Amino acid sequence: MKKFIVLMGCTVVALSFLSACNSVGEKESNSNKSKNIGKLASKQEATINVTQELNSIDPANTVDANSNIALNNIYEGLYRLDKYNQPIPAGADALPEISSDGLSYTIKLRKEAKWSNGEPVIATDYVYAWKRAIGAKNAAENSYLYTSILNADEILSGKISANELGVSALDDETLVIQLNKPTPYFTSMLAIPAFFPLKESFVMKAGDSFASDSEQAIYNGPFVMTGFKGPGIGSNWTYKKNREYWDQKAVKIETLNVEVVKETATNVNLFENGETDEISITGEYAKNKLADPAFVAEKPAQTIFLGYNQTKKLYQNKKIRQAISLLVDREIIAEQVLGNGIKPATGLIFNGLYTNPETNEDFTKASGNHLKTDVDKAKKLWLEGKKEVGLAEEAEVPIQLITFENEDMRKVSEYLQGLLADNLKGAKLTPSVYPVSVFMKNASNQEFDLYLVSWGADYPDPSSLLQLFRSDVAYNWGKYQSETYDNILKQADTTDVLNTEKRWEDLLQAEKTIMDDQGITPIYFSAPTYLRNPKLKEVIFHSVGPRFEYKYMYLEE
Repeated sequence: MKKFIVLMGCTVVALSFLSACNSVGEKESNSNKSKNIGKLASKQEATINVTQELNSIDPANTVDANSNIALNNIYEGLYRLDKYNQPIPAGADALPEISSDGLSYTIKLRKEAKWSNGEPVIATDYVYAWKRAIGAKNAAENSYLYTSILNADEILSGKISANELGVSALDDETLVIQLNKPTPYFTSMLAIPAFFPLKESFVMKAGDSFASDSEQAIYNGPFVMTGFKGPGIGSNWTYKKNREYWDQKAVKIETLNVEVVKETATNVNLFENGETDEISITGEYAKNKLADPAFVAEKPAQTIFLGYNQTKKLYQNKKIRQAISLLVDREIIAEQVLGNGIKPATGLIFNGLYTNPETNEDFTKASGNHLKTDVDKAKKLWLEGKKEVGLAEEAEVPIQLITFENEDMRKVSEYLQGLLADNLKGAKLTPSVYPVSVFMKNASNQEFDLYLVSWGADYPDPSSLLQLFRSDVAYNWGKYQSETYDNILKQADTTDVLNTEKRWEDLLQAEKTIMDDQGITPIYFSAPTYLRNPKLKEVIFHSVGPRFEYKYMYLEE
């Protein structure tokens, strides 16, 4: 899943380094254009299988990983991320010109960029798309992505019109963005779907039908989409090479078919019979394929965690949350319950997401292990917590856990079900496994006691995950409330934003605070695992933002 579901050497915290970022991005952009590729197969058509339906192809509405992958291949924003998760020019002609105070970004657009109908992509397409997104009824879902832009907070709170958003078109080829605070990672954020452009005339003509299927959309990415029948419908879809794409010479694959097959066993059979070129595998299947030449394990890209419904008195109790966390043996989950290469979580931030710009130290290593297993202490805290909320020691506590369709999620849910029943007096956990769209609806409406979810980062900075649990963020499904936590994150993004050492310490303290509270309970770090045809080359994976980029993909002879 997006976000549910990085290494960023130029995630600067001093404005003097901004020019250095530009040179790095431009070098990588040039190197991407001169890839050494093998001999191409005569037919450039491949098939990949996925386990989830496509929920949306509207850049303003995406919250899950599957939809973001699709958008990243049929649309294109100002920038893409390279293989090191560095922003490189895409719809833009170069990296931004940034004012000395870090508040104004001037971006020149690529003159060759076109929509799939042949019309040029112009600056007003970005202005329209962003104002449309932030003014939408469901804007709160992605609101935290826009809050660095001037007037975004006031727009989201309904005080002023979306037309007041700090973005404007100086001319057709020049976009100007005004921020309300320096944001070191803002250029990287411009590579994610929330900041993709849209053609106003097309969207207005389509009306409510826009993006309802693949025929009701217009594209500016490496591919156009066909065969998509609508959000949440269990249908297949196809990517076709976009003949109007400015860099179409780099696109080798002509047709990429995507088939929705939810059963892993079926997917494995299809792969082994040569009927598909890539499948996702988890659980025992991944465990049994570790030595297979087709097995691919990517970098850690998600944290799997438990959230608590803190609108309920029981889960507002810190001891109850701590008891559940202390009960979990993350080593057993990694080695026995799953055993497929996942790593025990040590906190919220997975390794490789971010390194100290000054020392190059990995954030996760610097933060240390916040998660322990202590069954005796867990039992003690559970009983103390029950007493504090007015429950008798023997009182039965029904616990509804919700998660989404995924073999690993199901196994961990079953593990937790037995674990709580065996060790926490009166606890009776009932797991419910839903399709992604149903899970998200229930989670956002607090229709749960616990939720189990996987979450990745939109951009290469700890704040991408840490800010999900601020009091005012819509994705804070459990409604964790901590004034201390909110203030630390605010300090990191304002007072200390340009001070490398202080911001680093702020972010470390923020993780420590939510882990001490067990506002959420991390379980493990997950790296996606696949079986991929060894002849399918240059499938680019990103550990932040949209996971896959198919632009350079090709089949080798």
